Amino acid sequence: MDNNRLAMVIAVIGSIAILITGFLLFNQIHKNHKANELIIEKCFDNFDEEGQVVIKKDGFWSPVTCEKN
Repeated sequence: MDNNRLAMVIAVIGSIAILITGFLLFNQIHKNHKANELIIEKCFDNFDEEGQVVIKKDGFWSPVTCEKN
């Protein structure tokens, strides 16, 4: 009986850890998305009349960069 209860406790703790990790990752992705939206909006506001604008992103977690062409 104790072995079954131990397995259940480990399963519950593992499930909670997975849910917390997923929530934290989702929250970080949401924050990055909002920050990137602001950067892109400022980019187009500042360089709107000057011609072409290039928006680059190095990796999944990196912020976007704005360059004037």
